[in-house]
Amino acid sequence: MGKRLTVLVLLSIFLLGLGDITYAQKQLTVKGIITDLETGEALIGVNVVLKGTTSGVVTNYDGQYKFGGLVSENVLVFSYIGYEDQEVQVGNRTIVDIQLKPESQTLEAVMVFGESQKDTRSITGSVSKIDTKVFSAGTPAGSFDQLLQGQVAGLAIQASGEPGEKAKIRIRGNNSFGVRAKDDAELSAANRANEPLYIMNGTPISSEVFNTINPDDIVDIRVLKDGLSTVEYGTRGANGVIEIKTKRGIVGKTTYNVRYQHTVKPISGLGGIELMGSAEKLALERELSVVSGLGFIYSPKPGDDEDVLLYKQRKYKELEGKNTDWLEELSRVGQVKDLQFSMSGGSDDTRFYLSGSYYDEEGGYKNSWAKRFTTRLNLDHNLNKDMAVGVDASIGRSQRSQSKSSPAALIYTLQPYETPGSEEFIARTPGSGSVNFADPFDELYKQYGENNSWRIDLNSRFNWTLQDGLNAKASVGMTYNDTEYDNVNLPNEDFPNQTSSKYLGSLSKNESKSLATRVNLGLNFIRNYGDHMITARAGTEYILTNYWSFGFKSVGLSPKVDPVIGINPNSKVNSNKRSEALLGTYAQASYGYDDRYDISGSFRYDGSSILPEDKRFVSAWGVGGAWNAKNESWLTNTELFDQLKLRVSYGVNYNSGGIRQTLGLPFYDFTASDTYRGQRTLNLSEFYNPDLRFERTKQWSLALDYGILEHRIYGTVEVYTKNTDDLLASISIPSSNGYNDLLQNIGSLRNRGIEVQVSAVSVRTDHFRWTTSMNFSYNVNEITDLYSQEELRVGSEGYFKVGEPVNSAFVKHWAGVNPVNGQPLYYSRDNGDLIYSGPAKQTIGFGTYDHPLTGGFTNIFNYKDLEVSTLFTFAWGGVNYNNLKALMIRNVKNGEVPYDGFLGDIWLKPGDEKPLPYPKFFTGTSVNSLFLENASYIRWKNIIVRYNLSEKLNIKGVQAIKLTAQANNLLTITGYEGIDPEITGVGQPLPRSFTLGFDVTF
Repeated sequence: MGKRLTVLVLLSIFLLGLGDITYAQKQLTVKGIITDLETGEALIGVNVVLKGTTSGVVTNYDGQYKFGGLVSENVLVFSYIGYEDQEVQVGNRTIVDIQLKPESQTLEAVMVFGESQKDTRSITGSVSKIDTKVFSAGTPAGSFDQLLQGQVAGLAIQASGEPGEKAKIRIRGNNSFGVRAKDDAELSAANRANEPLYIMNGTPISSEVFNTINPDDIVDIRVLKDGLSTVEYGTRGANGVIEIKTKRGIVGKTTYNVRYQHTVKPISGLGGIELMGSAEKLALERELSVVSGLGFIYSPKPGDDEDVLLYKQRKYKELEGKNTDWLEELSRVGQVKDLQFSMSGGSDDTRFYLSGSYYDEEGGYKNSWAKRFTTRLNLDHNLNKDMAVGVDASIGRSQRSQSKSSPAALIYTLQPYETPGSEEFIARTPGSGSVNFADPFDELYKQYGENNSWRIDLNSRFNWTLQDGLNAKASVGMTYNDTEYDNVNLPNEDFPNQTSSKYLGSLSKNESKSLATRVNLGLNFIRNYGDHMITARAGTEYILTNYWSFGFKSVGLSPKVDPVIGINPNSKVNSNKRSEALLGTYAQASYGYDDRYDISGSFRYDGSSILPEDKRFVSAWGVGGAWNAKNESWLTNTELFDQLKLRVSYGVNYNSGGIRQTLGLPFYDFTASDTYRGQRTLNLSEFYNPDLRFERTKQWSLALDYGILEHRIYGTVEVYTKNTDDLLASISIPSSNGYNDLLQNIGSLRNRGIEVQVSAVSVRTDHFRWTTSMNFSYNVNEITDLYSQEELRVGSEGYFKVGEPVNSAFVKHWAGVNPVNGQPLYYSRDNGDLIYSGPAKQTIGFGTYDHPLTGGFTNIFNYKDLEVSTLFTFAWGGVNYNNLKALMIRNVKNGEVPYDGFLGDIWLKPGDEKPLPYPKFFTGTSVNSLFLENASYIRWKNIIVRYNLSEKLNIKGVQAIKLTAQANNLLTITGYEGIDPEITGVGQPLPRSFTLGFDVTF
């Protein structure tokens, strides 16, 4: 009986499985990605229709579609304006990827080129598109720019580990020396001399507001790199342009999407540095006679009796066994909660996209955090067949910590034999240096800062088709930014009778606001005449930006009430108000013949109010050509190449990022305290130079676009040369002028490089797809002229020398330690002789802080409803100064804690041959090559696993249910021993993070 029952059960399971197989053969769900055959770009809104019916779907923002309820005999029709229709029989496949071919004689096949419409095949400039999967994957980021790393050749990004902190971005190298700043706050807010221009939905935005932008709203990012494609941005385009476009409504029924992700971020430590333990630290204090150190206090002294010696031995032994891990005490497991909601849809006449998001991050170090709230509405409406209007509105609110005290910097001031709650911390004396509180937790929670920002965008557009191929457009926009910096130092109640601000406490608030209004009017023309295609565009743009700032600092707080309530009424107040205007007129034209040859030109006459009237207007221009060899008769029938196109361009652009109004025009401030007959007096804000000119860049670019084996392999190889002159830098002047320096145009530089981008569909079967993408760029930066000088030291900005990169590492050349007296030795720059020290002119170049070689490597694997993607980023050839190691060694004589093994590395007696000198010889000016390290690295940036459960669950009305698991910054291979090869100074390393989330579309 038991055997019969077993046979029946097995037979039943087999029949059920057979039924499932039979059903699966009859009912198929097909999915895939639809891309442009020539560019490889994902196409949004492609119609996918079951042939002979009206049943269909459209592709989403990633060019993806999913069609269920099909059988193998069904035929799908793929259609998109400007592309040839394509029909495909389903068969037994579950993955069907389609590459649509652009129609050769269409007027509608256009894309966004800067702000103009231009045929995709006639682009002669260098425009790279970033795969928006980096945003749709939902990788948590306090600032969206941190997700761009490794995505595009020529786009170098240096990320930050601080919550909500923006990344450092360069396109094709440093294009300027930088800008002089009056103070650190202004430096962080205004040093954009090397930054690219950022445009969102046609409106310029500042990198300072990146943390108010929801990454999930972004649908398209294009990087404009060459001289031609950036011409239309006039005085702002020389450093390259990053254009950002947000999602818009897609015709069809309303679709809702909800996504939630939870991330944990365990602290990553101090990079390659391990701090010494209690036993070594006590021995070090004894050896160096650190009078405040317990190792010295409890060491035997002449005259100690037996009881004292026994007591000291017991205490010493007790301290040796403590070994507090201060990294663990001051850190925590960081967490991120990220919630997204969006809805989109519409009819042929009206389309909308509405979204909201909330982001909440706790940093890996205590009292570090970031929060963000955003909402956006994009609306498009066709008034009739010739007229259309659109409105974009968004609000973003961000808050993040901005503490003066980095826990990474606190850790080495705390002894391993001390414990939380100790009554005394020997290396932390309030009032010395930047130390306000002995207790490190007081330093974190009683000395803190916040950065709070609001951003409001409102833009409207109007398009009017005057006749076939000719349309007029107008756009009016407004952007409001409000940023507040708060810094609080609570009073130290352990010193109630002190009068210094370090003990009394202080509160400073600085608020800056800006309102930018923008008007753009233009005409666009595009028309075919047989084999000839002509496009033209002309228009004008006006931008007016008003700035306001207000701040105060109050010394003397009450510890009993809220700092804002308890401030001293005798506060120092500062305020500022100014405005800037930009007026530009532009024109673009292109001619294409037989889809083989293209030429184009662009011109902009631009003026900015930041310079005197006779210097305000400049002319930016560019020309380019392209040869589509694939369409030549002798290559048309070749099966090897799907695309073979040669592009060349030349352009002249300008950069105004290094100039503030106060440096080119006379601006006056009231003095803070000086009076004349009881009145405050006026004083120049800064010593201005009426002869300032915009920095000018001339750039050549030559590129080859290719696609082979039915576009299984495609990419671009590009070489370029950029020459920039009239570089700006602050030059020292005689103090008899009343000022110490003056901004001047003083030099020239050159960037040369090669960029390679290649993608491949490595494997493509009915159910499995493996795609690979790699990019890298190699850039050589070199100062070519300093206007009759060979080298130049510019205040605290740096040391510039002809033939060296802008961001060179100029330090003293370390020669080792004198074994006789333990003093550090250096090589003389002049003759190589050994010297003990020397002035700043003894510094020499040891490479560059910017990596010449950067890139990324991506793999994406799809199997039915499972997707796995992974990204590696790399950088090679640059150096980094190990600031943490230098600081802990420099301050060891004050009782601070150096790295493990330090005691064995220092000189202690004549004859010692050690790598480090006697500690008393370490000084704050000993910036030398000893602490300069190779910062090349390969980083396993992320791995993302997504699984679509919708087919398994088959819930009515639910289009997709996706589960996501991802890990970021998993592994870094580097020889650098500091915090992180990407982090300068002492700060948070890029943390490892692990994320789980779900994504529901219905």
